[in-house]
Amino acid sequence: MFQENREGANMSDIPEALSNLHDATLTSIEFEWGARRCTLRFHGAPDQDLQRPFLIAFDDVTEVSIPAESPWGPSQALLEVDCVEPGKYVLVMQSGDEIWVVSGKEPVRTTES
Repeated sequence: MFQENREGANMSDIPEALSNLHDATLTSIEFEWGARRCTLRFHGAPDQDLQRPFLIAFDDVTEVSIPAESPWGPSQALLEVDCVEPGKYVLVMQSGDEIWVVSGKEPVRTTES
């Protein structure tokens, strides 16, 4: 559904909230329909600043795609994040699945208490 647009991704367009996430462990994804908010929860990441649980929230979300087919084998770890165009993000899991989020606002990352 989204893959045809991925070719033009530019890593410099990645918001700060989506940086340094390689090997972060995804634990859950929640979509609040009325609020149009998608929240991704992570157990942590190897980056020193992200070793505690954290979440990334996208607001003004118009589309989310969450396949769980594991074409490369099972994994909960994040491989990379791309910004295909402003507001259109793909999170590539080490399983080979691509989670897409289309959001009207830049995502925000916070540490869970």
